[in-house]
Amino acid sequence: MPLCARITPTRIATVATALAAPFLARAATPADLAAARAAMVELHGPGRPGFALHDTNEAGPEPDRVAEHLASLTDAGAWPDIDYDSKARSSWPPALHTHRLAAIAGVYAHERDAAARARLLEAAHRAFGYWIRRDPAGLNWWYDRIGCPKHLLTAALLLGDRLNDRERRYLLDTVAPRAAIARTGQNRIWLAGNTLMAGLLADDAARVESAAAALWAEVSVSGAEGVQPDYSFHQHGAQQQFGNYGLAYATEIARWARVLQSTRLRLPPERLAVFRRYLLDGQGWISWRGAMDPGACGRQFMPGTPRQKTASIIAAMEVAARLDPEHAAEYRAYVARNAPEAPNDLVGNRYYPRSDYLVHRLPGLMFALKMSSNRVIGAETTNGENLSGYHIADGMLLTHRTGGEYADIFPVWDWRRLPGVTAPQSPLTAFATTRVPRDFVGAVSDGVYGVAALDYAKDGVTARKAWFFGPTGVVALGAGVTGDAPDRVVTGINQCLWRGAVTRTPAGDRIEHDGIRYTAMQPGGLPAPETGAVTGDWARVFRNPATPPAPVTMPLFTLALDHGARPRDAAYAYAIGPAGVEIGGRVVSNTPAHQQVRFDNDRTGIVFWQPGEADSGMGVIRVDTPCLVLIDRAARRITVAEPTQHAGELRLTHAGQTRVVPLPRGDAAGDAATVSDAAPGVRAESDAGREK
Repeated sequence: MPLCARITPTRIATVATALAAPFLARAATPADLAAARAAMVELHGPGRPGFALHDTNEAGPEPDRVAEHLASLTDAGAWPDIDYDSKARSSWPPALHTHRLAAIAGVYAHERDAAARARLLEAAHRAFGYWIRRDPAGLNWWYDRIGCPKHLLTAALLLGDRLNDRERRYLLDTVAPRAAIARTGQNRIWLAGNTLMAGLLADDAARVESAAAALWAEVSVSGAEGVQPDYSFHQHGAQQQFGNYGLAYATEIARWARVLQSTRLRLPPERLAVFRRYLLDGQGWISWRGAMDPGACGRQFMPGTPRQKTASIIAAMEVAARLDPEHAAEYRAYVARNAPEAPNDLVGNRYYPRSDYLVHRLPGLMFALKMSSNRVIGAETTNGENLSGYHIADGMLLTHRTGGEYADIFPVWDWRRLPGVTAPQSPLTAFATTRVPRDFVGAVSDGVYGVAALDYAKDGVTARKAWFFGPTGVVALGAGVTGDAPDRVVTGINQCLWRGAVTRTPAGDRIEHDGIRYTAMQPGGLPAPETGAVTGDWARVFRNPATPPAPVTMPLFTLALDHGARPRDAAYAYAIGPAGVEIGGRVVSNTPAHQQVRFDNDRTGIVFWQPGEADSGMGVIRVDTPCLVLIDRAARRITVAEPTQHAGELRLTHAGQTRVVPLPRGDAAGDAATVSDAAPGVRAESDAGREK
């Protein structure tokens, strides 16, 4: 058999665990296994963080509803509201049985009253018995191998020595083999966690050691699936998954690190450092006042999703503060800033080049920009989820002030007019995955300011789109907007919940709504926004047994620019910032060759779509490669990035001197390079010696 035929993802993952084992897992003792079992009980129960470490968008164990579960459990051990014959691929109803069983076991483990404990234990055995008799199987492998085994094994460890022999045999002989360690990324972590629990249940030190090795091997920076070099997260290929698989990664690594903290199998310090950076530099940036940016939620746009996801990350941060006490203040700062109406203490600009995703945080606003490219998948739909999200990675720019601007807006959104997106107003295209098929997509950031660019081409529409982020907001530019189809082409500015008064100057040069100002940056002003009630339904967004059946009506504020049918070289320029605050910048150029904004405090951002030159504010700047440039006059510093990630260097001429700027390569491709008198690695080159 050829070597290539033998190398499968499962084999690669197995080899990776074997290589990691000598460094990550030490021999476990009986005391270690006992400590881990005790930690499982301590972690899970009413008021404990274990069940708050919620790893999916679906309903998990809810200890506060156990009285309701006990009352509705039948004599046979079933719940009458569960369709045990369902073949749904997501929100599979039989999984609820395992959630409720785990919740009952969690309450039992911490109940002190003997009579109450007896009622809980009897109900748990009844529910376990029904599940064993039916042994439900679904069409989605995830429930059979990951989701249901996780909750069944959790329940078993919480019941402890009161688990009966039939239940133990079923779990070890039937469930555990299904949940054997395999696959990659977060799926592998889930399976390793299930194997760890099976090992604890069987008192099998070797199995627990193997599972710990597999878990900690995934706590690393990878160019494949998992944590990326920029601390974003990928799963299902090169696809940003902060709020889906990346959220589960945060909660599950926190869970098992806490369970094994007092054992010889604890998370090693070098792996803890990776986990810390992922939580603080990845997850730490993408939520605002308790709500995760929808652009980070993956394919999951369900009721309450952004707040549920941030609540899970809050739980992970609280556990991490115990795991990593030297950095506890940083984890707890995340928790504090995500309280309702909390002040924001994290200010800056951060770009994730591995995921085409940018976050810009001001004291009172957060902007989140989601793009895609030939390198990065923009969106997926599977298991009936994200049915309308065809354009969510086409330059969607969401503006967050209270954290509630987009709360449950998804059934009434016009998904063709998403904020920041330029798209034809034709019916949405059905898709499995979607992206913008271009290379020139990226951003340059100096940590405070940022410039992003998207060479947009999709469904017959092309545009040169750019965003300039500064201390008072963002300036959005579009040039060369052209459409070949007969449908109108529209650029969304915002589409959020309508809350309170809307003011617009007579010329339309300024609009304010809900604490946010929209400013026209070119003649002609902005159109009057549309406000009013809009009716939609959740089935447009996702379809599974959890889809709410009733229509939804919500008040919507929609501001958009209509470029008309078959536009040719249309352009737009607008700014978004806090109400009552001038944007503090002006548009210098907005053409398909060159877009430039100069901020008031001697900062300039430039998008060179082709080699060329521009007035930087401190002399002419010339580049020989299409690139993005940020200029800081006060610091006499120039920051550059090359979005295609193809070039190894570029030549930049400024103040009569040409410099050869090495560009980041490999895992750092797409990152910024700095040009200054002290910049290391930058080579000066005489103009006279250059070939013209």
